[in-house]
Amino acid sequence: MDTSYGESCLRGRNAIKKWLPAYVPLIGLLLFGCADGEVVAPPHQPTEMETAITLKPDLQVHSGDNSIRAIYDKHCWETAEKTCSLVPTPAQEILEHEPANQVKVGDELHFRFSIPMDDIDFPSPDAFKLVIHKDGETTAVEVDDDIAQAPLAEGRYFMSVKAIWSGDVKGEAIYAFLLSAKEN
Repeated sequence: MDTSYGESCLRGRNAIKKWLPAYVPLIGLLLFGCADGEVVAPPHQPTEMETAITLKPDLQVHSGDNSIRAIYDKHCWETAEKTCSLVPTPAQEILEHEPANQVKVGDELHFRFSIPMDDIDFPSPDAFKLVIHKDGETTAVEVDDDIAQAPLAEGRYFMSVKAIWSGDVKGEAIYAFLLSAKEN
């Protein structure tokens, strides 16, 4: 019994010695693949955080040839986990130390956003909501095709405007500006 077991082990070792050189390249091929020194990784799928919008919108307001200084309040871009429903900071608080922008009574106010070149495909807002804050009251002002009308009576007007994106990009941005409307 002992001799047959010993002979069997000896034959097995001899067979391993004989076939081992043939198996080593095959094992190496299985372990390391057949790449030409180039590792091919699967395409990167961006995460929600990587595709999040980082653009801070820059509002431009014009009346005739005059540029109106609009002060940034806040903005929000929607994601799968977050929706936007911003409430403006009272315009009087934001504009406390700002000079008034001179406009003629009833002039047109034009709204648009300037977009950096690397975000050139960024869409324009789908709507604007304009509110006048005067003597403790707020009054909505109609905005049509990104154009609104300045107040019809002389005076100082604290205003806030909310830009709303509701297409492929969803979000809001709020700005405030101070008008001094005069007849001339």
